[in-house]
Amino acid sequence: MPPLTRGPLPARVYWRRRMLLLTLAVLLVVGLARLLGSGSDASSEPEARPAAATASTDGAGAIDGTGDPSSPPVPTDGTLEATPDGTPAAGKHHASQAPVLAEPDGPCAASDIVVTPEVRHAVAGPGDGVRFELGLQTREAAACTWHVSARTLTMKITSGHDEIWSSQQCPHRVPNEQVVVRRDQPTSVVVTWNGRRSEDDCPRQTDWAMPGYYHVNVAALAGEPTDQQFELRAPRAPVITRSPEPQQSGKHGGGKPSSDKPSAGSSASAD
Repeated sequence: MPPLTRGPLPARVYWRRRMLLLTLAVLLVVGLARLLGSGSDASSEPEARPAAATASTDGAGAIDGTGDPSSPPVPTDGTLEATPDGTPAAGKHHASQAPVLAEPDGPCAASDIVVTPEVRHAVAGPGDGVRFELGLQTREAAACTWHVSARTLTMKITSGHDEIWSSQQCPHRVPNEQVVVRRDQPTSVVVTWNGRRSEDDCPRQTDWAMPGYYHVNVAALAGEPTDQQFELRAPRAPVITRSPEPQQSGKHGGGKPSSDKPSAGSSASAD
C-alpha cells in the first residue's frame, strides 16, 4: 500500500508559525536584557554609595588648590532659628525673653481692682499665725499705682453669721505700702491673722478661733468683694517621751546585799 502524502499547507499556517517563533525570540531577548541589567545595577550600587558619602563629607569643607577651605563652615552656637514655615534652621536662636511688664500711667481706680485671697498655713492656736496672700489685679487698666492700707483695703473672717476678725478693728495688720497693680500679672500683698477673735482697739488677749471652716472676705474699698472658704486646722499634739528614771543603788561590799538596818551615823532612804 503506497504511503500517505500531504500536500502543501495554507499560507496562513506558515505565517502563524513565523509569528510564534518571532514572539518567542523577542521574549527571550527581553528576559536576557533584564537579567543582565539587574546584575550590573547590583554590582555598581556599593560603589555609588561610598562615592555619595564621600561627596557629602567633602562638601562641608572642600579645599581648593591653595589648601584653604573654599567654603568655611558657618559657626553656630548650638541653637536653632525658626524658618518662616515653622521648621528649625541652623543659626542663632534667641532665648525666650521674659514678658515685658506694663508701666503704670497713673493711680488705680478702686473699683478697677480685684483682690483674690490665698490661705497659707492655717493652723489654730499660738504659732506664726495664718498667712493670707492677697493677689491684686486690675480689670481694665494695663498698670497703675495703688496705695495699700487699712483705708483702701478691707478684710474680715467670718463663720456663718459670726464675725471672727476684721481689719477695721485691727488696722495695723494691713500693710501700708504703695504697689504697682497690673492686669496681666498679680501683685502679692501679705496679711497675717494671729488666729484670735478681734474686738475694738484689737486687744491681744482675746479668745482663740476654734478649728473648723471659715470664710475670708476681702475687697478694695469701692471694689467688688471676693469670698473664699478655708479650713483652720487643729495643731498637732506634742509627742512627749518619758525618759526612764534612774534607779538608786546602795553601796555593796564584797558582793553581799546591804543590810536593811541603817548603820550608825547614816540617814535612812525613803522607799
